[in-house]
Amino acid sequence: MGIVGAVVAALLARTTRHSLHQSGRLRRTSEVARVGLRASVRTATTEAKKVFAAAERRSELDHSREMHTAEDVVKALGNMKGAMMKLGQMASYIDDGVPEPMRTALASLQADAPPMSAGLAAQVIRNELGGDPESIFATWDATPIAAASIGQVHRAITKDGQAVAVKVQYPGIDAAIAADLGNADMIARALSMVYPGLEHGPFVDELRLRLIEELDHN
Repeated sequence: MGIVGAVVAALLARTTRHSLHQSGRLRRTSEVARVGLRASVRTATTEAKKVFAAAERRSELDHSREMHTAEDVVKALGNMKGAMMKLGQMASYIDDGVPEPMRTALASLQADAPPMSAGLAAQVIRNELGGDPESIFATWDATPIAAASIGQVHRAITKDGQAVAVKVQYPGIDAAIAADLGNADMIARALSMVYPGLEHGPFVDELRLRLIEELDHN
């Protein structure tokens, strides 16, 4: 049946205590605020440098500012996972209004999401399936083949010889998503860095629907 012949969904325990990713509302809001502050400082510094710069140099300074801001935003959203990372992935699809450096950087979240550690993935398997992955499966690949906004996928072979893809959700991701979607100010601040002037209401509605679909493994 191939590597995706069957999917075993290892659903997370409803706790955020051992999560490696930020799940507290205050901490996640603070991370977005820090990225915004760095962007503001970088903009002010760039504008000061442009005062006595030639036209070509001014263009180079603007491009450098956009690139570094995009890198900061993508790193923060990728590490936060959940709704914030999904926000970045969705924003990468928008054709108008998103600066090219930002859109290019956001696109990396589609295929280059930071994975959780092998030990944490194994702990989720133990919590949900009752044993170490090496005992649950005949073969278990501790290196994920993909990592996304709410979880990552591992190759495995079942005891009866079937190749499967095991989707492991990040611990505490449901609580983090609920907190993020209820924090309109944080989402608006993040969107303003990615897509200035965007009306965030419809975007958040679409974000909520996408995340509900991804969390449902039935």
